[in-house]
Amino acid sequence: MKLVLTVVVLVGALASTCSGYQVKPKNYSATVEQLQHEYARAEKEFEREFRIWKHTGVKTPRFREMLDSWKIPREERGMELEDLPIQREGQICLLCRSVVGQLMQQRQNGATRDDLFGTAYELCTTLQIQEPDVCYGVIEINIDFFIYIFDNRPSLGSDSVCAVIFQSSACILSDPEFLDWSVNVDASGRPVTESKHFPSARGPNDIKIVQISDLHYDPKYQMGYNAVCNRPACCRNDQGIPEDPSEQAGRWGDYRDCDSPWDAIEDVIDHVAEFHPDAAYIYHTGDMIDHGVWETSIGHNIGAMNRIYSKLIRTFPDTPVLNILGNHEAHPTNVFAPTINVRPDFSMDWLYRFSADLWGHWLPQSTRHTIQQGGFYTYLIRPGLRVVALNNQDCYTFNWWILWRPDYLANQMQWLHDVLLVAERNNEKVHILAHIPYASSGSTFRICQREFRRILERFHDTISAQFHGHTHRDEFNVFYSRESPEHAINVAWNGGSTTAFSDINPNYIVYYVDPETYQVTDFESYIFNLTDANLTPDRRPDWFKLYSFAEEFDMHNLSPAEADRMVKRLGTPAGRDELYRYWQFKVKLGDPSLEAGCDENCLLNHLCQIVVSEMGDDVKCDELRETFFD
Repeated sequence: MKLVLTVVVLVGALASTCSGYQVKPKNYSATVEQLQHEYARAEKEFEREFRIWKHTGVKTPRFREMLDSWKIPREERGMELEDLPIQREGQICLLCRSVVGQLMQQRQNGATRDDLFGTAYELCTTLQIQEPDVCYGVIEINIDFFIYIFDNRPSLGSDSVCAVIFQSSACILSDPEFLDWSVNVDASGRPVTESKHFPSARGPNDIKIVQISDLHYDPKYQMGYNAVCNRPACCRNDQGIPEDPSEQAGRWGDYRDCDSPWDAIEDVIDHVAEFHPDAAYIYHTGDMIDHGVWETSIGHNIGAMNRIYSKLIRTFPDTPVLNILGNHEAHPTNVFAPTINVRPDFSMDWLYRFSADLWGHWLPQSTRHTIQQGGFYTYLIRPGLRVVALNNQDCYTFNWWILWRPDYLANQMQWLHDVLLVAERNNEKVHILAHIPYASSGSTFRICQREFRRILERFHDTISAQFHGHTHRDEFNVFYSRESPEHAINVAWNGGSTTAFSDINPNYIVYYVDPETYQVTDFESYIFNLTDANLTPDRRPDWFKLYSFAEEFDMHNLSPAEADRMVKRLGTPAGRDELYRYWQFKVKLGDPSLEAGCDENCLLNHLCQIVVSEMGDDVKCDELRETFFD
């Protein structure tokens, strides 16, 4: 679900989905602290030049120089902040604070919607954040939310806005209103004294669960159309046919910034049904909508989702499909308003009621209330195994409503805690489904990460596994105790994506789950090679099993203890070949990714991404760095 680099919140900058991790230099914190004074000086200079421009209508030579130096290179538009060179974190934060600060000041001085729109549009195009039509569309869709938040939270500063959106060590968040809320956690749990392990290996009686994620259906996808359009979504029927055949969209999808055609959606669903008829459950972890974020609408989103759900109902009438929402299902993209908002036109009722109706084919009536309330639910899918399906887009750093009432994020997390407490008392095990990985420091708000880890540690005996999507990568995260970080307590698995967006092959995952502990004992990833599929457009893609995780990495099972041992082994020179294979599987042997390669620093970043689960807590990464180059 890679969007475009979020550079300036209000001017419609967009966010990537392949949220990576970069190992920080040992002196990074001290350097950032030293640079804060320089950032403050630059903000003051920008403020002076901006006011001259607004007062006279003329950009001074110095202002033009500043804007030219801050232009976003085209190759960075599709990158997550964490995927940029580490020194760019501070530069992007400075740019955000400077621009957003002046837009907020304009509003306080009486600027109208049209005034703000004009300023935002000119800056978006001048800074080359996106093409003009994309700038126009994203600003038009989002600007009313920002005006409402700015008007109703006059104490909100640009430093807090940018520290939430550009979550990094270089963008410091100090506002206690964002930091000081918490979940009430029951104190009677068993303390963590060792890494969580279990004896079971994969066996013939294991429960088979298929995960499908990030379909990203684009109704406008058209074979032969422009795959290099310099927009968040290409290969669309209104973007023309390029003269160069190499720039034309393929039959079954495209490695470039293109979503999935309908035929590819049908094919993966049909393939799962044909080749895995013994699957007990389907976990469908969100993001059905395309990346055309500058022109979404409620009608467009409902139409696309309805077509996919209808296909799932026809294909799996008797196999429970457990659905959750992704950030793209909302309109505007990413924006999930709390139920306590005061404007009906901001309400998410349309999405929650639609979801309750369609999901009701597989779910009991008892789930309907919380789905209509906030898009989440819990369901005892068999005696002893409970699914908790979250809508954790409220914690997405690009959900603007965090800026309005950050404490509202506690509501769903408190519900999660309370459901887990009841499950514990009933001797149930729990699978958590959430679209955005809680460990993603580039996507999940840091305080949500902190509170989720508190919940996870309290219920480490009850939570058997987590299942996520969003990143489009076949990857996983190991969670460690906050109090005793030497102990691994949980593993979160990522289903990758059935879309090839971007530079990867489509995939789905088959899990094998122990019927007593409900722990994952193994999983298999299935893919097809997009290059080969597009060479034979009249034939269905040739899906094949890419690998078995337990077999490939010589693991008895996939317990947190086993995963921790694997990570430590990969974090040594002797484990370099294994780590490279992990990276190859992570990108699903995507031809462009393999061509680009991954050097040792790249591999270390990918390794650290497995073990870092809270923004600012790099303890486990630091341990791996000490052994990596021995």
